[in-house]
Parts: sequence; structure tokens; C-alpha cells
Amino acid sequence: MTFTCDRVLLNEALTHAGRAVSNQTSAEILKGIHLEFRDGTLTVTGNNLELGIIASLPADVPEPGAIVLDARMITEITRRTDGDELTLAVQKTGDTLKAAVTSDLSSFDIPALPADNYPTLPEVAGFRTLEMPQAALKRLIAQTLFSATVSESRAMYTGALFDVEPSQLTVVALDGHRLAMRHEPVISDEAYQMIVPGVTLRELERILTADEEASVTLRVGENHLLVSLPNRTIISRLLDGEFLKYKNAIPKDGSFTAAIGVRAMLGSLERVGLLIDEKIKNPVRMTFSKDRLQFLCQTPLGRALDTLYIGCDGEMEIGFNHRYLLEALRRMDSARFILKTAGPNKPCLLLPEDDDNALFMVLPVRLKADEEGGAP
Repeated sequence: MTFTCDRVLLNEALTHAGRAVSNQTSAEILKGIHLEFRDGTLTVTGNNLELGIIASLPADVPEPGAIVLDARMITEITRRTDGDELTLAVQKTGDTLKAAVTSDLSSFDIPALPADNYPTLPEVAGFRTLEMPQAALKRLIAQTLFSATVSESRAMYTGALFDVEPSQLTVVALDGHRLAMRHEPVISDEAYQMIVPGVTLRELERILTADEEASVTLRVGENHLLVSLPNRTIISRLLDGEFLKYKNAIPKDGSFTAAIGVRAMLGSLERVGLLIDEKIKNPVRMTFSKDRLQFLCQTPLGRALDTLYIGCDGEMEIGFNHRYLLEALRRMDSARFILKTAGPNKPCLLLPEDDDNALFMVLPVRLKADEEGGAP
């Protein structure tokens, strides 16, 4: 069994598929990456039983076959050697398999495992199909997934809800302190929901392009999602559980509003946030008055004060975990946003002024009245 292919293309395929390879397992076969070569194509597969990534590339295949190689080793070999092409030949001595890898003036003999023992990827049966621009799906992920929880005790919230309706797809992620939501137009024959794991969406975001003309196809089965891209396929298990009824959680009105520049507020938050670190998580106190917003942060590291001129007629004092605000603002495409809330202890909406498709919600921190910028 042997093949020859473009070394750079192979390294890209190994890198993508390798992100689905598990290093936290005692099963050697799951630490490997599956290579199948036949009919002028090399197919590279990583599979950790929850997520599978398949990448393909053209290859000269005089002798077809399949093999499993240590993912880290073969990826590093293809990355570090110099040749334009790489040749791999599988050799068997008794019950022992090894792969001879050659590129330019470098050659390696590395252990191999039989492909028969590699777990097969699940079939996505009885699926629904959804097709959309890659750029749209990339936006949906980029502007929501940052709000997903990292706590495995709430597994369903480590991913994002995909709420499919006949004319639009809404993606929602939350962690109990904040929520991010975006929708994009799609055409669907039916309405349904699924919860896609965060690890799957992060890998998908890396692969998707910002090209509005390029499309991506999602095939949704009962328990799995299959995403088809040119030369790339992702198969992921879906998360179980009943996601929050997010439409009921978003306030419909707010008596207080302010129009604020995104970059200006980012700058103020980053400056006062210099006094906050992983051990010191004091809130930022924000005081709104007519056409002015003042930021105050006081911690054992010192005291910081910053002021912005904004569009605001009312007065209010409210506290926030500044990181939640920063992460939402950094994902806005608009130059300005509307801050909207019913009061200092109510959920706060951040609404991009030039983008009706996105919404961010952050819960405030209750401030102590007797401490100026103190810990809550």
C-alpha cells in the first residue's frame, strides 16, 4: 500500500482532522489518525467518538489501502520536512505494521496500526437538510459561542442552540450570566431545534470561509449533525437536554436607554480593567448622567476612573463584570450600540445599531451602596 501527495495539502488535512483526535484516552487507536488512499484520493479521518472530522486531497495512488498512524507524529513529520511531495508506503512484517515516510532528503519509519480496528463514524439517517452561505454560519458562531458555559455540569450549555424556523436560523448561547443571539435568513421546510457542542462549532468556525458565495450544507439526524464543505466533512454528536426558552428570558422593554460608541466603550473598559485580574474580580461601576458615562473600578491594585460622552438623557448607576461586556463588544460589527435596561438590577441588552440580527444580554452585578467600587 502506497501513495504520493502534496506535502502542504496533506499537512493541512492532518491538522484539520487531527483536532478530532483524543489525547485523553488509553485506547491507542483513538490517538491515531486514519488514512485511506484509493481512486486518486487520500482521505484523512480523526474520530474521538463524539466528533469526527474528514479531510480529503488528491493523491497518486498506485496501490490502495488504509492505515492508522499516530496523529501527532505524522502531522509533525509532514510539517517539518521540506519536500513538495510526500510518499508513504505501508510495510508488513509478520503481525507488525510500519509506515515508511519520505519527503525530499528526509525519511522516517514509524509504527502503524491496522485500519480495521479504527471506529467507524456514525451514519446520519433520516436527516433534515439546511444549506446556507459559509460566511453566515461563521457569523452565527463567532457572535454567540463565546457566551457558552465552560462548566461540564451543565453540558447542554457548553454548546449553542440552533433554532431553525421556515425563514430563519437563530443561534443562542448562554452561561447563566450572559446570553448571545444572532439570526440569519435560511429556507427550511420545517421548524426544529438542536444543540450543537461547542467543540464542534469551534472547529467548524476555523474551517468556514468568509466568502458569501461559498455554501455549507448541514444534515441533521436524530442524534448527529453532518456538515459538508468542499474537501471537508464534520460529523458530531448532538447534545441532549432541554435548552432555556430564550425568547421568554429576553426583556421586551426597557425604560433606560443610552447610545454608545463601541470602540470608545471598549477603550474605557480596557483601561479601568487594568486593575482587575484572575484573583481580583471586582465589578466596574458605571454611572450614567446626561450625555456622560463614568467608569469606576477600585481594587487592592488601585483606583481607576474613566469618562465617555454618550447619548443619554436619564441617570443610573449599574455594575458589571467587565469581561462580559468586553467580549460582547468585541464581536459587534456596528460602530455604535444601544444599551437598554429596565433598571440597575435588571438584565441589560446591548443592541448593535446597524445590525438587527444580533443581540447580547448581560446580567448586572449588585453593587454595595456603602463601598465605592468595592467587591459585590
